[in-house]
Amino acid sequence: MRKFGQASVLSQKEWSKLESVCDVDYHKMIWSLLRYTGARIGEVILLKVKDVYADYDNRLIYDAITYRKENRKGKDKHHVVPICAQLKLLLRGYFQASESEWMFPSPIDPMKPISYEAVLFFLKRKSEEAGLGHLRITTHSGRRSCITELARHGTDLKTIQAVSGHSSLANLARYIETDPERTLNALEGIF
Repeated sequence: MRKFGQASVLSQKEWSKLESVCDVDYHKMIWSLLRYTGARIGEVILLKVKDVYADYDNRLIYDAITYRKENRKGKDKHHVVPICAQLKLLLRGYFQASESEWMFPSPIDPMKPISYEAVLFFLKRKSEEAGLGHLRITTHSGRRSCITELARHGTDLKTIQAVSGHSSLANLARYIETDPERTLNALEGIF
């Protein structure tokens, strides 16, 4: 059940639809980072190549992504998220053509990162194109989807908190979407 005003949690099928209409690699990579690391959009668009790749030219990827503290919402420490196998494959295939230090340079000025507005505009346009305009897809959908999927697969809350970087379990709990059928199945399973 989606709470009013929250970003939609996307199913695997909906993610596939969205990715199928995406014709720009760096937008697809941004969405993948949101989906597979549960990061905030501000953390992702401000990633530098050195935060992900030990050697970009040879596609040598670290085992974890470092979201630097200066790019995190109200945080005073770096947040390190392990890179799963699926994301590692996508990162190996990602090619950023400019000499920019940014993972996602602005198409207007490659010495600056892409703007939040540019990502949101592209995401909204591609959501409509994918036939998902009825959903409330925002740049936060990847984060909510990651957290909800981890919970649905039985991951304990402390581990999910380690992935998401939430400082409190109360804040984390707001991200986990519930499903009436799963709730009923849980109750049926214990009685």
